[in-house]
Amino acid sequence: MSFLIAVHVNEGIVLASDRRTTYTNTQTSGSKIVQYIGVHTTNSTEKTFTCPNGAGISTCGDASLLGKPITGYIQEMIRSHIGKDCRVSAIPQIIIDYFHSLPVIPNTHFIIGGYDETENGKQQLLYKVNVKEKSIEKIDTNAQGASWDGENLTLARLVQNVAIKTEDNRYIDLPFEEIAWGYFTLQDAVDFARYAVEVTIQTMHFKNVIETVGGAVDILVITPDETRWLQKEYLK
Repeated sequence: MSFLIAVHVNEGIVLASDRRTTYTNTQTSGSKIVQYIGVHTTNSTEKTFTCPNGAGISTCGDASLLGKPITGYIQEMIRSHIGKDCRVSAIPQIIIDYFHSLPVIPNTHFIIGGYDETENGKQQLLYKVNVKEKSIEKIDTNAQGASWDGENLTLARLVQNVAIKTEDNRYIDLPFEEIAWGYFTLQDAVDFARYAVEVTIQTMHFKNVIETVGGAVDILVITPDETRWLQKEYLK
């Protein structure tokens, strides 16, 4: 699995993701099926991509397809189907059509962010896509906020309301300290995106769980004027 997040503010969109991929091996011996979880790990998987039209794409879920890393398929899809003049609003369906044309359909999710030209200027757009279910969710960006996917339990526990269960099975709500999304600047969006990925990595490291989120953190910033990497792990 992975962790990826999109923070959208008035100034732009920030996409961030980790780079770890954990592989599982399933072996069959007679009628017995044994699944070895996390038998191999790599910290070099690219999960956030740029497109010629300035859009950004982040992915989580199945990391391999037909015996190869899914990264190559995503890069090929971008090269062959998403040109400079492609509208961001068309990308979710392009992703679904591309992966459903392959012999095996992966259980993979995407977050897509970018800007489309309209009569009233550039429109900020953000989508979540579930390839296997052919679902497209358009995220409302009128109010500032964030959307994330993948190993999301760590962040969910930090930002959602929490209650304590008493010995007599009652629940007592702790004071809810809301995140001030409406006051976020673009720098705040960058800081929160970085924090969200890093706190997930660090929390999983100390828990009795398989560390499916890890490695370097890639951060992409998308504004109406430009798309640029703020933090990116390159080949060396």
